[in-house]
Amino acid sequence: MEKVTNHGVPTMKITPIIPGQQDVSTVAKNSTATSGPSFQDILEQELAAAKSFSSSDIPAVSATAQIPAALRLDSLALAEDTISTLENFSAALGNSSFSAQDLEPFAAALEDETAALVSLKNQLPANNPLSALLERVATASYVEAAKLRRGDYHA
Repeated sequence: MEKVTNHGVPTMKITPIIPGQQDVSTVAKNSTATSGPSFQDILEQELAAAKSFSSSDIPAVSATAQIPAALRLDSLALAEDTISTLENFSAALGNSSFSAQDLEPFAAALEDETAALVSLKNQLPANNPLSALLERVATASYVEAAKLRRGDYHA
């Protein structure tokens, strides 16, 4: 790159570089020095700090320790049931012999499962991974039931 002035306004002339054409030593000589530590120095400091930090500094508290086992099991079972309902609904949508009336039980089941998922999710801590899973499954279930009710799947 060469600096070119155009009516007093500095501009940059960019010339294409063909692989193997550029001499790396000229780039290093032409680059301007910056003040402060280099990237390599900062990287080495961060790596040294990370090595000095041990996992024993973190309290050994599990995210599921405070949640009753029954709640966890019920949540997982309901999430699996809802996913199964979604899969059955998908298969029914692919079957042209099903009418809108035949699909109604799927919408009702998805709505019921969505309400139950939200209820269980509200019993869990917000930062718990199971809470996030329940929210995602409930969202998918709600959206599919709403699409059917709205008529998106009726031809």
